[in-house]
Amino acid sequence: MKLFALSLLTAAGAASAQPPAPAPALPLALHFSQSPPLHYADSRGVLTGHVARPAIAALNAAGIPFQVRQTPAKMQLVLMQDGREPACMLGWLQTPERERTGKFSEVVYEDKRPFALTWSGNTAMHDEEPLKDTLTDKNLRAVVNRGASYGVAIDRGLLRYKTTTIPTTADTQQLLDMLRRHSIDYFFITEEELEEAVKVSGYPASHYKRIYFSDLYKGYERRLWCSKSVPDETFKRLNAAIVRLRK
Repeated sequence: MKLFALSLLTAAGAASAQPPAPAPALPLALHFSQSPPLHYADSRGVLTGHVARPAIAALNAAGIPFQVRQTPAKMQLVLMQDGREPACMLGWLQTPERERTGKFSEVVYEDKRPFALTWSGNTAMHDEEPLKDTLTDKNLRAVVNRGASYGVAIDRGLLRYKTTTIPTTADTQQLLDMLRRHSIDYFFITEEELEEAVKVSGYPASHYKRIYFSDLYKGYERRLWCSKSVPDETFKRLNAAIVRLRK
Protein backbone atom coordinates (compact mmCIF):
# COMPACT_ATOMS: atom_id res chain seq x y z
CA MET A 1 0.00 0.00 0.00
CA LYS A 2 2.85 2.37 0.84
CA LEU A 3 4.47 1.70 -2.50
CA PHE A 4 1.15 2.35 -4.28
CA ALA A 5 0.65 5.62 -2.41
CA LEU A 6 4.19 6.67 -3.22
CA SER A 7 3.70 5.94 -6.89
CA LEU A 8 0.55 8.10 -6.90
CA LEU A 9 2.43 10.97 -5.28
CA THR A 10 5.26 10.61 -7.77
CA ALA A 11 2.82 10.62 -10.69
CA ALA A 12 1.04 13.67 -9.30
CA GLY A 13 4.35 15.47 -8.87
CA ALA A 14 5.38 14.63 -12.43
CA ALA A 15 2.06 15.90 -13.76
CA SER A 16 2.35 19.17 -11.85
CA ALA A 17 5.89 19.65 -13.17
CA GLN A 18 4.74 19.50 -16.79
CA PRO A 19 4.41 22.85 -18.61
CA PRO A 20 0.85 24.15 -18.93
CA ALA A 21 -1.01 23.38 -22.14
CA PRO A 22 -0.65 26.13 -24.75
CA ALA A 23 -3.51 28.58 -24.97
CA PRO A 24 -5.85 28.02 -27.92
CA ALA A 25 -4.96 30.04 -31.01
CA LEU A 26 -6.79 33.34 -31.33
CA PRO A 27 -9.31 33.56 -34.17
CA LEU A 28 -8.16 35.60 -37.13
CA ALA A 29 -9.39 39.21 -37.04
CA LEU A 30 -10.95 40.16 -40.38
CA HIS A 31 -10.98 43.96 -40.62
CA PHE A 32 -13.07 45.89 -43.13
CA SER A 33 -14.05 49.49 -43.76
CA GLN A 34 -17.47 50.53 -45.01
CA SER A 35 -16.94 50.69 -48.78
CA PRO A 36 -20.02 49.53 -50.70
CA PRO A 37 -20.38 47.59 -52.90
CA LEU A 38 -16.96 46.01 -52.30
CA HIS A 39 -17.19 45.37 -48.55
CA TYR A 40 -19.77 46.76 -46.15
CA ALA A 41 -22.16 45.89 -43.34
CA ASP A 42 -25.71 45.55 -44.64
CA SER A 43 -28.88 46.68 -42.84
CA ARG A 44 -28.64 43.63 -40.55
CA GLY A 45 -25.01 44.37 -39.71
CA VAL A 46 -23.76 41.42 -41.76
CA LEU A 47 -20.54 41.83 -43.75
CA THR A 48 -21.15 41.46 -47.49
CA GLY A 49 -20.00 42.81 -50.87
CA HIS A 50 -18.11 41.80 -54.01
CA VAL A 51 -14.84 41.38 -52.09
CA ALA A 52 -16.25 40.26 -48.75
CA ARG A 53 -18.30 37.30 -49.97
CA PRO A 54 -15.47 35.34 -51.66
CA ALA A 55 -13.07 36.17 -48.81
CA ILE A 56 -15.49 34.84 -46.19
CA ALA A 57 -16.21 31.77 -48.32
CA ALA A 58 -12.47 31.02 -48.54
CA LEU A 59 -11.94 31.41 -44.78
CA ASN A 60 -14.84 29.04 -44.10
CA ALA A 61 -13.66 26.54 -46.72
CA ALA A 62 -10.17 26.57 -45.19
CA GLY A 63 -11.60 25.99 -41.70
CA ILE A 64 -10.03 29.18 -40.33
CA PRO A 65 -11.91 30.68 -37.34
CA PHE A 66 -12.29 34.45 -37.69
CA GLN A 67 -13.97 37.47 -36.16
CA VAL A 68 -15.27 40.35 -38.29
CA ARG A 69 -14.37 43.86 -37.16
CA GLN A 70 -15.35 47.15 -38.78
CA THR A 71 -12.24 49.31 -38.69
CA PRO A 72 -11.47 52.59 -40.52
CA ALA A 73 -8.80 52.26 -43.21
CA LYS A 74 -6.40 54.54 -41.31
CA MET A 75 -6.61 52.34 -38.21
CA GLN A 76 -6.04 49.26 -40.37
CA LEU A 77 -2.74 50.80 -41.47
CA VAL A 78 -1.78 51.34 -37.81
CA LEU A 79 -2.59 47.71 -36.97
CA MET A 80 -0.51 46.47 -39.89
CA GLN A 81 2.44 48.58 -38.79
CA ASP A 82 2.13 47.11 -35.29
CA GLY A 83 1.78 43.59 -36.68
CA ARG A 84 1.18 41.78 -33.39
CA GLU A 85 -2.43 40.77 -34.05
CA PRO A 86 -3.15 37.80 -36.35
CA ALA A 87 -5.31 39.78 -38.76
CA CYS A 88 -6.24 40.31 -42.38
CA MET A 89 -7.46 43.54 -43.95
CA LEU A 90 -10.12 43.19 -46.61
CA GLY A 91 -9.84 44.46 -50.18
CA TRP A 92 -6.42 46.14 -50.22
CA LEU A 93 -4.31 46.50 -53.37
CA GLN A 94 -0.84 45.00 -53.37
CA THR A 95 2.05 47.49 -53.43
CA PRO A 96 5.79 47.08 -52.70
CA GLU A 97 5.50 49.35 -49.65
CA ARG A 98 2.67 47.31 -48.15
CA GLU A 99 4.50 44.05 -48.81
CA ARG A 100 7.13 45.17 -46.31
CA THR A 101 4.64 45.12 -43.43
CA GLY A 102 2.44 42.18 -44.38
CA LYS A 103 1.66 39.46 -46.88
CA PHE A 104 -0.94 39.46 -49.61
CA SER A 105 -3.31 36.64 -50.41
CA GLU A 106 -4.32 35.41 -53.82
CA VAL A 107 -6.81 37.64 -55.66
CA VAL A 108 -10.33 37.42 -54.21
CA TYR A 109 -11.96 39.87 -56.64
CA GLU A 110 -10.94 41.82 -59.74
CA ASP A 111 -12.63 45.16 -60.35
CA LYS A 112 -13.95 46.28 -63.68
CA ARG A 113 -11.76 48.57 -65.77
CA PRO A 114 -10.71 51.68 -63.78
CA PHE A 115 -11.08 55.23 -65.06
CA ALA A 116 -10.87 58.88 -64.09
CA LEU A 117 -14.14 60.63 -63.35
CA THR A 118 -14.66 64.23 -64.40
CA TRP A 119 -17.64 66.54 -64.74
CA SER A 120 -19.79 66.32 -67.82
CA GLY A 121 -18.75 68.91 -70.37
CA ASN A 122 -15.10 69.09 -69.30
CA THR A 123 -13.51 69.52 -72.74
CA ALA A 124 -9.98 69.42 -71.30
CA MET A 125 -10.19 65.64 -70.79
CA HIS A 126 -10.53 63.10 -73.59
CA ASP A 127 -11.57 59.47 -73.50
CA GLU A 128 -9.26 56.60 -74.55
CA GLU A 129 -6.01 58.55 -74.58
CA PRO A 130 -2.82 57.21 -72.95
CA LEU A 131 -2.67 57.63 -69.17
CA LYS A 132 0.48 59.73 -69.58
CA ASP A 133 -1.44 62.48 -71.42
CA THR A 134 -3.67 63.08 -68.42
CA LEU A 135 -0.99 62.72 -65.75
CA THR A 136 1.37 65.20 -67.47
CA ASP A 137 -1.27 67.88 -68.04
CA LYS A 138 -0.39 70.56 -65.48
CA ASN A 139 -3.69 72.37 -66.05
CA LEU A 140 -5.76 69.49 -64.70
CA ARG A 141 -6.58 69.39 -60.99
CA ALA A 142 -6.40 65.79 -59.77
CA VAL A 143 -7.45 64.64 -56.32
CA VAL A 144 -5.90 61.58 -54.64
CA ASN A 145 -6.80 60.12 -51.27
CA ARG A 146 -3.99 60.06 -48.74
CA GLY A 147 -2.61 56.56 -48.26
CA ALA A 148 -4.67 55.14 -51.14
CA SER A 149 -3.38 53.02 -54.00
CA TYR A 150 -4.88 53.16 -57.49
CA GLY A 151 -3.04 50.14 -58.81
CA VAL A 152 0.58 49.82 -59.90
CA ALA A 153 0.18 51.58 -63.28
CA ILE A 154 -1.49 54.72 -61.88
CA ASP A 155 0.64 54.84 -58.71
CA ARG A 156 3.86 54.65 -60.73
CA GLY A 157 2.57 57.15 -63.27
CA LEU A 158 1.73 59.71 -60.59
CA LEU A 159 5.31 59.46 -59.29
CA ARG A 160 7.06 59.23 -62.65
CA TYR A 161 5.34 62.24 -64.20
CA LYS A 162 5.27 64.21 -60.93
CA THR A 163 1.57 64.81 -61.41
CA THR A 164 0.23 67.83 -59.57
CA THR A 165 -2.30 66.40 -57.14
CA ILE A 166 -4.52 67.63 -54.34
CA PRO A 167 -4.24 65.21 -51.40
CA THR A 168 -7.47 64.66 -49.51
CA THR A 169 -9.27 62.50 -46.98
CA ALA A 170 -12.67 63.26 -48.54
CA ASP A 171 -15.08 60.41 -49.20
CA THR A 172 -16.59 59.69 -52.61
CA GLN A 173 -19.70 61.78 -51.96
CA GLN A 174 -17.56 64.81 -51.16
CA LEU A 175 -15.48 64.24 -54.29
CA LEU A 176 -18.64 64.10 -56.40
CA ASP A 177 -19.69 67.43 -54.89
CA MET A 178 -16.31 68.91 -55.87
CA LEU A 179 -16.83 67.75 -59.45
CA ARG A 180 -20.32 69.25 -59.59
CA ARG A 181 -18.87 72.58 -58.43
CA HIS A 182 -16.01 72.24 -60.97
CA SER A 183 -13.53 72.82 -58.14
CA ILE A 184 -11.50 69.79 -59.29
CA ASP A 185 -11.07 68.11 -62.67
CA TYR A 186 -10.90 64.42 -61.85
CA PHE A 187 -10.27 61.58 -59.46
CA PHE A 188 -9.76 57.85 -59.99
CA ILE A 189 -12.57 55.43 -59.19
CA THR A 190 -13.93 52.03 -60.20
CA GLU A 191 -17.24 51.22 -61.85
CA GLU A 192 -18.43 49.33 -58.77
CA GLU A 193 -17.73 52.25 -56.44
CA LEU A 194 -19.24 54.84 -58.79
CA GLU A 195 -22.52 52.99 -59.27
CA GLU A 196 -23.14 52.91 -55.53
CA ALA A 197 -21.95 56.49 -54.96
CA VAL A 198 -24.18 57.98 -57.67
CA LYS A 199 -27.16 56.04 -56.34
CA VAL A 200 -26.63 57.48 -52.85
CA SER A 201 -25.91 61.02 -54.08
CA GLY A 202 -29.32 61.48 -55.67
CA TYR A 203 -27.79 63.19 -58.72
CA PRO A 204 -28.07 61.68 -62.22
CA ALA A 205 -25.07 59.88 -63.68
CA SER A 206 -25.24 62.29 -66.64
CA HIS A 207 -23.58 64.94 -64.42
CA TYR A 208 -20.31 63.03 -64.75
CA LYS A 209 -18.08 61.70 -67.51
CA ARG A 210 -15.85 58.62 -67.44
CA ILE A 211 -12.36 58.98 -68.89
CA TYR A 212 -10.89 55.60 -69.82
CA PHE A 213 -7.25 55.19 -70.79
CA SER A 214 -6.06 53.36 -73.89
CA ASP A 215 -3.23 51.66 -71.99
CA LEU A 216 -5.15 50.84 -68.80
CA TYR A 217 -7.66 48.05 -69.23
CA LYS A 218 -7.08 45.62 -66.35
CA GLY A 219 -9.15 46.08 -63.20
CA TYR A 220 -7.71 46.38 -59.69
CA GLU A 221 -6.92 43.07 -58.00
CA ARG A 222 -8.42 42.98 -54.51
CA ARG A 223 -6.71 40.81 -51.92
CA LEU A 224 -6.51 40.14 -48.21
CA TRP A 225 -3.58 42.01 -46.66
CA CYS A 226 -2.52 39.92 -43.68
CA SER A 227 -0.16 40.66 -40.82
CA LYS A 228 3.01 38.65 -40.43
CA SER A 229 1.53 37.26 -37.21
CA VAL A 230 -0.77 35.06 -39.30
CA PRO A 231 0.94 31.63 -39.27
CA ASP A 232 2.34 30.51 -42.63
CA GLU A 233 0.35 27.27 -42.46
CA THR A 234 -2.90 29.21 -41.97
CA PHE A 235 -1.99 31.57 -44.81
CA LYS A 236 -1.29 28.65 -47.16
CA ARG A 237 -4.67 27.10 -46.37
CA LEU A 238 -6.36 30.43 -47.04
CA ASN A 239 -4.67 30.85 -50.41
CA ALA A 240 -5.43 27.28 -51.43
CA ALA A 241 -9.11 27.84 -50.64
CA ILE A 242 -9.20 31.13 -52.60
CA VAL A 243 -7.70 29.47 -55.68
CA ARG A 244 -9.99 26.44 -55.39
CA LEU A 245 -13.15 28.54 -55.10
CA ARG A 246 -12.22 30.82 -58.02
CA LYS A 247 -12.02 27.91 -60.47
